[in-house]
Amino acid sequence: MDRTDITHRTTARQRSRRAFIAGAISSLGILTGRPLLAQPAEAEQPRLRPFGPKAPWNVRVEHLPQHPDSKRLVGSMFLDDRGLRTSRFQVTIDTHTYPVHDAATSLGPTPIKVFWPTNLVGKMPWNPAWKPAAGPEAALIVLDAQNGLEWDLDKVDYRLQVINAAHANMVSGDYRTKEDGFLGSRGSGLPFLAGLVRPEEVQAGVIEHALSMSVPNISGSEFVAPALKAEFPHGAKAGIPAGTRFALRVTDQEIDVWLNSLPQELTLRTRETAKILAVALRDYGWFITETSPSNLFHLESRVTAEKDWLDLGLQPQKTRRKEYPRDLVDAILTSERIVAIAPSDQYPEEWRAA
Repeated sequence: MDRTDITHRTTARQRSRRAFIAGAISSLGILTGRPLLAQPAEAEQPRLRPFGPKAPWNVRVEHLPQHPDSKRLVGSMFLDDRGLRTSRFQVTIDTHTYPVHDAATSLGPTPIKVFWPTNLVGKMPWNPAWKPAAGPEAALIVLDAQNGLEWDLDKVDYRLQVINAAHANMVSGDYRTKEDGFLGSRGSGLPFLAGLVRPEEVQAGVIEHALSMSVPNISGSEFVAPALKAEFPHGAKAGIPAGTRFALRVTDQEIDVWLNSLPQELTLRTRETAKILAVALRDYGWFITETSPSNLFHLESRVTAEKDWLDLGLQPQKTRRKEYPRDLVDAILTSERIVAIAPSDQYPEEWRAA
């Protein structure tokens, strides 16, 4: 095959991919009730913090009131699903989190079969090389950064040229400016991307949003804004309501003392990453978004970010009966340092999404 033929076929695939994404944008306009114009695929976009400035997870906790039942809610953070005391807070880049795949690397529209109700019609962008996160959730995110589109899928299995998923939806709106949840996304109705820590944020030295956390003892009967639903509406009544927000109350000096207490085997780069995470947990806090076997902060899965996380000091290692990066922020999270924040529909008006 000569170079001209290869170029012709590549160009044809690119035209097909752009046409499909344009169709997806048109469909999204119908879902959201507003027209969306495709941007040229070649146009370079500046990196923006996902979601709008009044998205609850993008509002700093310094502007927000404390929850009136903070002490009880904080106490619930230290209990497991059986009501037994636990004090482990872990970082995950393996299971119960999300790889982020770039729609620009899609090989074209691919048929999809979804078990639960979905807003997808027949096909979505796909590349057979895309993999979900490890573990039973087998979830992933696909982002079209040019047009602000987010697809959320879980229990993904690609075989015989068909994508199979338990849940799969294209999140309504533009994830670059969106300020609310989406009922079809995970147990709380918050988009997978909301609260997910990505390597480029840590590389930039600051995480400008709250983190997402899954817990073993999520409430089966209650949820609070910004969550849109309870994950297990017929499950146990006791537990933390989905959408509950917490924050770390520490000074810069206390963070430095904690960093100095970490095992000496941890590199300077690992400590820098730990500090960036701790500052975000203080300035923005974290939301309870879904369930998992333990308290887990979600960092982008190593499926799409392994090299970047290694460069940022998150290489696997064991020391002093701890495992890293799993236990990286565990020691700073004590009950006397944590407060619960009021639900987002009780934020001051100037910080409340429309």
